[in-house]
Amino acid sequence: MPHTPRRDALLPHMTSYDEAFSDSGEINWVPYTVFFHPRNHSSPVVNTDRLGFRYSTDAHGKPVSLADYGGAGPVNLLAGSSTAFGIGASSDAATLASLLSEAGPTWLNFGGRSFNAIQEYLLLALHQHLLPSVGEIVLLSGFNNLGLARQPASTLGEHGTFFMRGRYERLREQAPTLASVLLRGQRPDRGEPDPATLPLDEQIEFAVQTTGRALELWTVLARHLGARLTFVLQPLANWVRETPCPEEAKIFSELDEVGGFTETYGDILSVDAHTRYSRGLERIADDLGIRYVDSAPIFAGSLKPDDWAYVDRIHLTDEGHRRFADLLSAAI
Repeated sequence: MPHTPRRDALLPHMTSYDEAFSDSGEINWVPYTVFFHPRNHSSPVVNTDRLGFRYSTDAHGKPVSLADYGGAGPVNLLAGSSTAFGIGASSDAATLASLLSEAGPTWLNFGGRSFNAIQEYLLLALHQHLLPSVGEIVLLSGFNNLGLARQPASTLGEHGTFFMRGRYERLREQAPTLASVLLRGQRPDRGEPDPATLPLDEQIEFAVQTTGRALELWTVLARHLGARLTFVLQPLANWVRETPCPEEAKIFSELDEVGGFTETYGDILSVDAHTRYSRGLERIADDLGIRYVDSAPIFAGSLKPDDWAYVDRIHLTDEGHRRFADLLSAAI
């Protein structure tokens, strides 16, 4: 997210995310998932281990992460994208994984900022050998695949696209490699303009199908780990309530002026689009035998009009994290 005066005044800790955990931050280019968080990052707000996983805190307030856990287990895993990672939390202790850990057992943070559904799966698949026994896996996700389905149809291919594709392709142009030659085959010819995005119905269906194929892989992996899997559709602010609280209204307006969030995501922010998307995901989850939770209506029921729950339309405040962690605990 861009620096904005109102947001920075209301939420000064957000600058820590802007500096190292944004598209212009300390990108860690890695195999298979393409990018991940900076390794061994240290600050009062967010800290990562030698692999780039964010620390959470256990029931005793001790920092824990995948690389530094060292326990016998069982542990639980909170997977997904930036909401699971904890963008918006004022410290590692204020993230969902830490709040869920307060009653035990320990939850490890497996969130990947800006990941799509396949990247979320690959993150666990590539690191499962480091895990102790696992009891629960909660996959808190859904919005990124829907947002990415709005990209030009020529970039979607069979498997969808990914965030920071532009920066990745610029690396190719600067230093051609075998990988970049392969990637070039997925790009439209430079002389041809990108076609328009898919119609909304097709965007939703494409996101449902690509997410569903990832969920099929998750079921196999969860079974292998002996863990119970729950898929939770994350609570986008627009899907939770039509009128934001006063602080949110100021921040959302400013972010629209600077970053054009509403213009970028348009009609998928509507309640109707959310309902259709959720029904599609629920159908897939039912077919796979996965527990499914649409968190938006549940979260909406827990908020009063003046409750400040969001730092932007995707990520939560400390109070939002606390309330949402309580809902997750009850749901699983």
